[in-house]
Amino acid sequence: MFTGLLVETFYPQTLTQTSDGQGGFTEVWTDGIPFRGRLSSLSSYEKMSSNKIILDSSHKLFCDWSSYSPTSRIRNATRYFTINGLVNPSNINHHLEIFLKEVDTNG
Repeated sequence: MFTGLLVETFYPQTLTQTSDGQGGFTEVWTDGIPFRGRLSSLSSYEKMSSNKIILDSSHKLFCDWSSYSPTSRIRNATRYFTINGLVNPSNINHHLEIFLKEVDTNG
């Protein structure tokens, strides 16, 4: 993939436990190593087949194959996305297409 097309920075995030200072734990999202990518909106959120949702993604993220490692969600500035699927086109380890669903973290 042409690196000139990867115009945004993304952060893989994992849910980790930290001490709450009172003998318990609290869960927080922790940023991983940032990577460059390009985010594209998808035209539809859901498709039905045999009364089942088969696609529930709002965006597709393109990135270099080597820049991404499995995680729970992805952050882009102040936007957050859950991961619905991952495609390695033609299985040639050239680039990845990650299907995402934007989530509202404001409640």
